Amino acid sequence: MNPDKQQQTRLGRVRAVASGLLAVTGAIFIATLLIPEPGAWLMLLRSIAEAALVGGLADWFAVTAVFRRPLRLPIPHTAIVPANKDRIGEGLARFLDRHFLTREVLIPEIRSLHIAQRAANWLANRRNATALAGEIARALPVLIRAIDDRQVIAFLARTLGAELHHLPVASLLGRFLQLLMTAGSHQRVLDSALDYARIFLAQNEERMLEAVAQRRRRWVPRTINREIARAMLRAAAELLEDLRNPDGAARESLLVAISAFAAELAASPIIAGSRSSILTRPEIRTWIAEFWGQARDLLLRDLAAPSSRIRRAIAAAVAAVGEALCADAEMRQRLDLVVETIAAEALPWRAELIRFVSEVVHQWEPRSFSNRIEAAVGADLQFIRINGTIVGGLVGGVLYAISLLAP
Repeated sequence: MNPDKQQQTRLGRVRAVASGLLAVTGAIFIATLLIPEPGAWLMLLRSIAEAALVGGLADWFAVTAVFRRPLRLPIPHTAIVPANKDRIGEGLARFLDRHFLTREVLIPEIRSLHIAQRAANWLANRRNATALAGEIARALPVLIRAIDDRQVIAFLARTLGAELHHLPVASLLGRFLQLLMTAGSHQRVLDSALDYARIFLAQNEERMLEAVAQRRRRWVPRTINREIARAMLRAAAELLEDLRNPDGAARESLLVAISAFAAELAASPIIAGSRSSILTRPEIRTWIAEFWGQARDLLLRDLAAPSSRIRRAIAAAVAAVGEALCADAEMRQRLDLVVETIAAEALPWRAELIRFVSEVVHQWEPRSFSNRIEAAVGADLQFIRINGTIVGGLVGGVLYAISLLAP
């Protein structure tokens, strides 16, 4: 149940008890008045009820006068809380300023809380980590859907363009090729590429022959056209075999050309304009849009799944952070110091906080302010009415007994 609802329910319950007790004493008093010749015990009961009724009514008036005018009568010094709303707000602000928001009080209190240790223990608990991950996972779809796709695409294009503008792509590629050649790995890479090309030609020979036949000149017979294409494929296969031969002249020439190409790339200057202009091409921006759309849909589908991998990853990360903090006393000490520093730096702003409290209370409607205060402390004040009724009755009974004993 809402805390405000709980306060209102408790206030109503205790107020009903106090009013019911006052009504009972009033009924008893009236009943004793209707008896024509009351005896000593009946007079004692009447005295108790009379005194209880007086005590209960006096305390009802006192408690009611704090928050409103009793019976809506314009009695002086009643409705104290709504009439002094602004002064109460200023007093509350000064109380916070003098007794809470001071370095002498705030810093030792924060230090005694050991906030980093508590946070670490909370995060390390798998149940807490899972709950926090669930809240994050519920918020992520809202954030993702709120993002403007056009802005994301423009941002990615700008970011990639900026990176390409400063990145020496040619030089890095040339140095990478030189590194492969120095380590001898280029031989294995070349062999793998040649094997792949040979397998590709063998598996797609008929398809390529058919494609060549469909593009033949009308005056060239189909059979001759296929033979020419088959001869070209055989020549390509023989070239691949020659390149695959470690001692072949063709392979040696190719390796020399690759080495020269790598050296030329490594020494080439940065040509930023030609690279960054690539991202302005429509097809590249379309690819970026498709990439973002697929990534967004993938994230949303995973977050909507009962066993979301993203949610599990977040929970594992949160728990890992908590466990790392639990095991690292030095880091916890640093975090506590950061919290203390932030609190100390915020202390000069307490004047703004005090002004904020005063202004908020000032803007409240008097009756609403009075109802909030009564809901917070009114239930305890209703016990004053109950105690006043009971104590009044006891005092009335004692006084009547003393009057009987007097000569």
